[in-house]
Amino acid sequence: MRTALALSLLLGCSSCALAPHPDARGAIDAVQALFDGMRAQDVDAVRDLLCEDANFASVTMVDGRCVVRPSTASAFLASLARGGDAWVERMFAPEVDVRGDFAFAKMDYDFHRGDAFSHHGAEFFILAREQGAWRVASITYSVVRGGDRSPFGGL
Repeated sequence: MRTALALSLLLGCSSCALAPHPDARGAIDAVQALFDGMRAQDVDAVRDLLCEDANFASVTMVDGRCVVRPSTASAFLASLARGGDAWVERMFAPEVDVRGDFAFAKMDYDFHRGDAFSHHGAEFFILAREQGAWRVASITYSVVRGGDRSPFGGL
């Protein structure tokens, strides 16, 4: 009897966890808007999507050793402003956990410079809702290089 009750509670809670938070779409839309701004090389649009002191960190394996490279919003925007080939980033299988005015999004991604595949990995965003709009506070992502094609297919 206890096992059946525990199982029904577990199943009931599991199905509740699958229902997306109503604000999850807005958080994902903000991430997509960031990617769209990067592709368009629209520094002002991207700046508007970032918290003032947003931070970034890439994690790469070099000769079997983990290398973490931190960065800032200003460095990110300066790099984008230099122009060159468009930065094309795509997300796959995003998941969002909304907790009040914070959202935590994780996803797989790939990154291209223009039409050329660069790398892929997993990415984690922390977003904060400021004055009703989702803004990116932090991005941490793994960088997996190798191959001439994205594991997620071509552009």
